[in-house]
Amino acid sequence: MFGVLTPCRHALDDDLMDQWRSHLCGVCISLRDNHGQSSRLTVNTDAVMISILTAAQSASECASTEAGRCPLRGMRTATVVSADEPGVRLATTASLTLAAAKAADVGGEQRHALAPRRPIRATLAGYAGGHLRRHAAADTTVADRLDIDAMITTLSRQAEIESTSLALDDLTEPSAVAAAQVFSTSAALADVPGNLEPLRDIGADFGRIAHLLDAVDDYDSDAAEGRYNPLRATGTSPEAALDRCRRLAAAIRTRYADLSLADDRLLRVVLLDGLRHAIHKRMHPHADATSVLADSRTQWPPHRPFGYPEEWPYPPPFKPNRSFAERILPFIGVSCFGKACCTDHWNHFTDKYKDAACDDCDCCDCCDCCDL
Repeated sequence: MFGVLTPCRHALDDDLMDQWRSHLCGVCISLRDNHGQSSRLTVNTDAVMISILTAAQSASECASTEAGRCPLRGMRTATVVSADEPGVRLATTASLTLAAAKAADVGGEQRHALAPRRPIRATLAGYAGGHLRRHAAADTTVADRLDIDAMITTLSRQAEIESTSLALDDLTEPSAVAAAQVFSTSAALADVPGNLEPLRDIGADFGRIAHLLDAVDDYDSDAAEGRYNPLRATGTSPEAALDRCRRLAAAIRTRYADLSLADDRLLRVVLLDGLRHAIHKRMHPHADATSVLADSRTQWPPHRPFGYPEEWPYPPPFKPNRSFAERILPFIGVSCFGKACCTDHWNHFTDKYKDAACDDCDCCDCCDCCDL
């Protein structure tokens, strides 16, 4: 994957931000502990999204572990998703597999005259690719489900396709097939077979978007360095490519409704809103980033999230992640006009369901203020 998704901090409340960091650090630590420090260079936000996608399909809560101090966290400790979690294992294997394919593509581009010949660079990339491929195969259970050999074979055809085809769909096909396999494998590991086909389609569209956005980003630099760019090769303008990305993102949103998910609050922000943000910022590179707001903050998941107290009503009668201004009037109405005293109620500042303050008593007789 290409690191397309960059979740906006404005779209993540404190809880979702902690969850995002937990998955990100979990994947990074898994790579370090199982494959060495240098493998952490393969961490990317799209792989972290795969960990989140797998967790969102599972009814059980992710196992966690305590991580030591890290400079990237300001030398703070953190609670992170365990390396034994299926989502982290899949994200780790996918990161190494796609990095191996990317390294192999360096030599392929030079062999097919799609990039300037640099023998030393090609030799080093070939060595790194073999090393990464061996590490990707280390987790045999996940590697077999993901079928990393077939993935790398598919991706290694990229240079050959680029040298023979002028159809944009053909050029983005290897990325689509690889991403489809990763997405559908998440359903297999989460044991939700009903999600296999929808996620295969979502993954294929995501792979095409990632390939097109990468081509948009490199449009000018590829021309300056004499490198191949699929948009220039097919006569496609960056604007037309971004319009195509918008249509693919719309298809992903439609198929997303067919998924069976336990708690998708973070996944919506990272995947759906992340794609919208990635496309928007390339269409309007000088626009204020805060203008892209996450609409997933306005709705609860269709199923009761794991850990949500069974005795609380669900869904709550308000949207999640409300601002202070949206909380203050309901809080005053409940707390200052008797409802909190007499009945079970929502605390609109903490979003917790509370018992009546005056349980088993007659509020009207609890003090004789009227008789004074």
